[in-house]
Amino acid sequence: MKKQQGFTLIELMIVVAIIGILSAFAVPAYQNYTKKTHASEMLSAASAMKTAVGVCLISGISDCKSGVAGNGVPAIQEFDKAATDAFSIESKVVKAADDSIAAGIEITVGTSTNTATAGSTKGSLPANFKITLTPKLSANAGVTWSAACSADSADFCPVKGGAATPTPTP
Repeated sequence: MKKQQGFTLIELMIVVAIIGILSAFAVPAYQNYTKKTHASEMLSAASAMKTAVGVCLISGISDCKSGVAGNGVPAIQEFDKAATDAFSIESKVVKAADDSIAAGIEITVGTSTNTATAGSTKGSLPANFKITLTPKLSANAGVTWSAACSADSADFCPVKGGAATPTPTP
């Protein structure tokens, strides 16, 4: 007579329990990773707007807002990739007489045509998430940028600590 081989019920239950424990840690980490990827994509997509605003400021133009005729800064850029993946980039940069700059480039979740779906799936960004890029104009370094994320985004903000060290415009 052959001896029957296989796993006992208790062995299978132990394996299922181990998989359940591992997935309890992996799923939240994966969701933060997915959010950070979305936020990094938004930050990367703003490079064209950063370049245009940098050229505008270096050229001595004080109104570098999106869509103003003659300043070379593009209109609001909307990226509407899917029902749950949309964001917009808008420049609100205006240089004061003392060369100070109060506003920056705002990257926000959702677009003018796709606002209700922001933050509706797991791993997507919250509907109120925003990255603000603020330029600083200096005589020696040209335009440098600092970045900051909206509140409650420390886990997935693509800039370390919620704020980045200034980086020169390419």
